[in-house]
Amino acid sequence: MNSPDKHELLAVYRAMYTARQIDHCEQQVTNRGEAFFHVSGSGHEATAALAPLLKPDDWLHCHYRDKALLVARGLPLKQFFDNLYCKRESSSAGRRMSAFFSDPELHVLSMVTPTGNNALQSVGVAQAVKPRANRPIVMCAVGDGTTQQGEFLEGIAEAARGELPVLFVIEDNHWAISTPTAGRTFYSPASSLESAANSPRPTEFHGVPIHFVDGRDPVHTLAAYREIVTRMRDDRRPAIVVLEV
Repeated sequence: MNSPDKHELLAVYRAMYTARQIDHCEQQVTNRGEAFFHVSGSGHEATAALAPLLKPDDWLHCHYRDKALLVARGLPLKQFFDNLYCKRESSSAGRRMSAFFSDPELHVLSMVTPTGNNALQSVGVAQAVKPRANRPIVMCAVGDGTTQQGEFLEGIAEAARGELPVLFVIEDNHWAISTPTAGRTFYSPASSLESAANSPRPTEFHGVPIHFVDGRDPVHTLAAYREIVTRMRDDRRPAIVVLEV
């Protein structure tokens, strides 16, 4: 893997640190009763490592914990607090939960409330942009619990059939809210935690390559993403990243 340069690493670290500080502020505000609800991105900060490899013409269909990636993409910090306080100036005019954003200028698609809905939407965007000369890609991020939703599986199958440049990022923290996911996903098919740990990892699903990336190591994550994104721009085909967070 090519080593990231210090400017990329500093940019990723800045986004990660900023996202964590936003989390702290949101939690304090919510605890004081000044906001109704907040969603933490804690532990998922290495999602920011994708940002240096993205172009303005790429599209993002984010997971609700992608705070660091959104910071790195350039979402104004004010937007996080407009959402938190349900302000009219927020992207939804205060009508959605605080972690759900959209920004047409940054190509951030409107985040979905029913988990998995973003998969087929991402495939549709990829169909539209695949022929473009600047070779854009579409990122679709979900949690590990969502990977067993029919719409997500259908999205992967359609991306494989159409050879579409969708980067499916599965942010695997081993839990679907309160249910453990080890042994219950297409990339962890063993029947128990013990056997899941000892089972060989699959390398593809419907012909789409699966890359397991340690999202607790942002330097490794950035290097891994560089190889994956470069290959996708070349071959215009989908890829799956299981980002272990």
